[in-house]
Amino acid sequence: MSRKVNKIVKLITGLLIMVSLLCQLFTFEKFSAVITSAGIMPYLSLPIAIILVVVELTSLPFLIDMDISKKAILVSRVSGFLSLGIMMVISFLAFMNGYWAVIFGATIKNVNNVTAIFLVFMMWILLICANLSTKKTAK
Repeated sequence: MSRKVNKIVKLITGLLIMVSLLCQLFTFEKFSAVITSAGIMPYLSLPIAIILVVVELTSLPFLIDMDISKKAILVSRVSGFLSLGIMMVISFLAFMNGYWAVIFGATIKNVNNVTAIFLVFMMWILLICANLSTKKTAK
């Protein structure tokens, strides 16, 4: 994969994560209740919501190609996979319990769960492609 294609893939992935992050933050006070409706225990919904938002935020430096240390880039890469993993688990729980998608928080309501799972799956593919090494990053 060329360097240009890698940057485009990172940008698209970063934008998709940013959209879900902004949707979650616009109605954060209702976000834990939305996660509870997906089938997660009420006492775990607020910590999971906080962790998800923080992990999504820390995944952005790698995706927008910030010039930071290699350790920070590594943390950002791992955060990207962790955030999508949490989103996938929450989406599957909501699907299994018959609720609407919750990855957009309470901002965008009544999103079909299959659509949300497909979106997270596409974000997984894009994130894996963004983490593939190019000739320049392999050094």
